Amino acid sequence: MADEVSVSNAMTIVIHADHRNGICNECNTRMEVRDVPLRDKLVKRPVCPQCGGMTGQLIVTPFTIQSPEPPKCLSFRCLGGFIKDSLYIAFLSSYHARRVAYAEANRPEKKEILDRYRTGYPSPQTLWQAIHANIKLKCPVCRKYNVDPLLFSDKNN
Repeated sequence: MADEVSVSNAMTIVIHADHRNGICNECNTRMEVRDVPLRDKLVKRPVCPQCGGMTGQLIVTPFTIQSPEPPKCLSFRCLGGFIKDSLYIAFLSSYHARRVAYAEANRPEKKEILDRYRTGYPSPQTLWQAIHANIKLKCPVCRKYNVDPLLFSDKNN
């Protein structure tokens, strides 16, 4: 189960299945593994014994970022664009790797962190935002008070 998200350039981001724990998202009860009917079969799935919910609390959503296409010509414009895209992808990959490690280390039952680090949304859209997001993710004070109008242009923050 993977979704593909494309951005303005030729880069593709593949979103894999969520990593969730075994605590019910609805009622905070430990889930039990039971046989659940799925397409004429019985499949073992975690199910909440109280409410019957089948979704655990979100730990993190990992992303896979593919490299940009190589330049099609040797002009400065093509090479410069490729270098800029490569730097952006390097910083974006670094951000998502650090974000996943941070969310894994701070599971929902241990510590409450911002949803942006668990879901990956909104993701940095420019090179400057990717650099800035990496800096903010390194700094514990910046992570806690992560209100910055320069970081992401998304209004749903």
